[in-house]
Amino acid sequence: MSKKVIIGGRGSDLALWQANFFQDSLTAIGVDSEIKIITTKGDRIQDLSFDKIEGKGFFTKEIESALLEGSIDVAIHSHKDLETQMPPGLIIAGVSQRANPSDVILIRPNAIDHTMPFGFKKSAVVGTSSARRKSQILALRGDVEIKDIRGNVPTRVNKLRNGDFDAILLAAAGLERLQLDVSDLKKWELDPRIFVPAPAQGVLAYQCRSDDAGLIETIKRLDDRSTRNAIQIERALLSRFGGGCHIPIGVYAKPQEDHFNVSVSFGQDWTMLPKRIRFSASNVEDALSRFDKISKMSAPESVLITKHQDEASHILRACRQFDVKVHQTSFIEVEPVKFQLPNDFDWIFFASSNAVDAFFQNVNEVQIKDKRTAVFGESTARALHRYLDKIDFIPNAGQPNEVAIEISKVVGDQRVLFPSSNQSLGSIAKLLSPDQVIEVETYRTNIIARKLENLPEAAIFYSPSNVTGFVDGGNDLGKLKKVIAIGNSTAAEIKKHGAQPLIADIPHQAELFALLCS
Repeated sequence: MSKKVIIGGRGSDLALWQANFFQDSLTAIGVDSEIKIITTKGDRIQDLSFDKIEGKGFFTKEIESALLEGSIDVAIHSHKDLETQMPPGLIIAGVSQRANPSDVILIRPNAIDHTMPFGFKKSAVVGTSSARRKSQILALRGDVEIKDIRGNVPTRVNKLRNGDFDAILLAAAGLERLQLDVSDLKKWELDPRIFVPAPAQGVLAYQCRSDDAGLIETIKRLDDRSTRNAIQIERALLSRFGGGCHIPIGVYAKPQEDHFNVSVSFGQDWTMLPKRIRFSASNVEDALSRFDKISKMSAPESVLITKHQDEASHILRACRQFDVKVHQTSFIEVEPVKFQLPNDFDWIFFASSNAVDAFFQNVNEVQIKDKRTAVFGESTARALHRYLDKIDFIPNAGQPNEVAIEISKVVGDQRVLFPSSNQSLGSIAKLLSPDQVIEVETYRTNIIARKLENLPEAAIFYSPSNVTGFVDGGNDLGKLKKVIAIGNSTAAEIKKHGAQPLIADIPHQAELFALLCS
């Protein structure tokens, strides 16, 4: 392409990074360009949250007008800021590779509390102006106070440092692209399957005029096809809600080998707990069809939960919101046992809160002061923080084979102690090298066969032992309309009894509730 390409974008540090990234990409393929800064409505209005600004496209309209008028040739946007309907005469000719799609929480040091979900103190003041983020943080931490925050990323971080907030919510991609030093703050990355990001979060959109054939062909050389496939699903689902930023919509399509696992969080008002659904889809048409069917379904009238939940837990609050009657019945009892702490190990891996509590009935912090610790899951991490200030590693994965891969990379050839029960399947330990694994029975899981007088419509099983106790009590899995398993081991036990469960992609209450509604 011979002509100089005029790139249009906003003037914030992050927008300039995006424009420069695209300019560098053009330079790499031999195309000359320059950057033109354009101020948008969203940049001018800094005293209102996004849901109070009139109209749509408040970060894009002026840039798109410049594009249509011909004063710029290509516009660079955060894809999540774009409306789902393009103005006539414009197209998205390409998209970038996806950066980290997650949201992050930054926490002031004096507001840290590792025993609470997401690591910040009770009744914290949390800063965000996004309806989606407000909706989900209130759903997962109902005790927080929400306070609007505006400004570019460095400005928001400085407001946190100055004490205007205890914590703030941001996109991980923005922090990473700007390479901001936030080492004085606690950074907690939120799993996008649980805290569902905005559709196309972490992706740049390259927008140009639909009649500029030469530039379209140039941009296609920079297009990331795999990213495009995922965000087409996300934005197609967003279009079902009108495609704007005023309602709390989160959509994330996680690529698998031959399909996408799609998580959706949505509602009409951020003050109400959002509905969550999760399903698999092979393409856009399949995703729309499945969403249209599932989103119209009512949640079950009643559900059995086989692990006691705190009254403030997300799953109990969500069930109340959607009129699901909860029956809490465990089919196991945990009995700590005496054990001798081995000498030759480097790491301790805790797979459950039961393992944590049983372990520390026999061991004190001083005895393991030179050992490193890892945990499986957020609830296990909170349990361990009741005894230790520091946890060395928390895997991001949700299933044992994925966790084992992450653990093996971190521990190398060092030896790992696994506190376990007499019923433990050792799913993660079995996937490591046998000569580096030490399994110690720290508690017994006693199965309690219980007969339920009235079966609920659905059941959520937290362990294979709970499945055994349910069946041994004379209850029929086949009479349940929906059966949900916390993981693959629990699912395998359910399948032994002829039922086909939905399996949580990650062991978290939000995922379990999403499956309950799906």
